[in-house]
Amino acid sequence: MIYKQFWKKLYYLAHQKLADSDLAQDMVHDVFRSIWERREELVISDSIEKYLVRSIKYKISGYFRERIQQERNMEASLLYVNESESVTEKQVAYNLLSTEVNMLVEKLPERCREVYKLSRESGLNNREIASALLVSEKTVENQITKALSFLRLGLNKYRNE
Repeated sequence: MIYKQFWKKLYYLAHQKLADSDLAQDMVHDVFRSIWERREELVISDSIEKYLVRSIKYKISGYFRERIQQERNMEASLLYVNESESVTEKQVAYNLLSTEVNMLVEKLPERCREVYKLSRESGLNNREIASALLVSEKTVENQITKALSFLRLGLNKYRNE
């Protein structure tokens, strides 16, 4: 009797908020099912109509809360996936370039390669390199310039990628 009297009103309220006929019907049925399942211990102090309207409103609010949380979780997951893919892509690109640089460095003349490695890999400044190799700082400068020009030319194909 209660179902027949109030289901249309509850459906109308739910459909207005949800704009989905099937979902509105499901929610109305869930409210009535819940009342039926708790019929033995359920105590309603207001009118049954107020109780039912409040129940459908809570049901709708819960649905939207859950949906918002799902969207947040999805956004967080997508952000994580995108960041992971980006990190992986960057790592692959770095490894590729690093390999290419190492191959080019090995093609440098011996003295030029030695100066370059002392500068870039060992972190020595021009004065320290000149002192270690017993050459002038100007020679070290020239060798580094020569090495960097060679590397720049060899890596030119990666510039616009």
